[in-house]
Amino acid sequence: MTALKVTLALGPIETEMLRDIRSRLNRRAVSDAALFSLGAAFLTACGRADIPPTTSVPAKTLSGPLVVKIAGTADLATLSRLVATLAEHRTLDPKCWPGLVAAGAPQAILSRRLALAGREAPVEISQ
Repeated sequence: MTALKVTLALGPIETEMLRDIRSRLNRRAVSDAALFSLGAAFLTACGRADIPPTTSVPAKTLSGPLVVKIAGTADLATLSRLVATLAEHRTLDPKCWPGLVAAGAPQAILSRRLALAGREAPVEISQ
């Protein structure tokens, strides 16, 4: 096994953790506070899945569909930057977080990480 494949690999615990967080993000949260807490769980899960926040992408306004599109073909470094960007916007402008979740931005990052690990097929992004 090459070093690259070892880096991309996910264990069964991390795989289930990412799937669980993604599933929870896909369901309607009972409140904004609950959704915000899921954001904290998302960031923790990303750290455990080798995509911790690094440097964010400079963006005054963040588009959920754009994050979904970028995540569809991203490598680990790009996913880490997207995680940092979502974390920054979640902190600086908490009101944008529900819209990002509704657009599927954090879910797309988790799905791409699972695809890079070979745990799921890559998601096809329509243009």
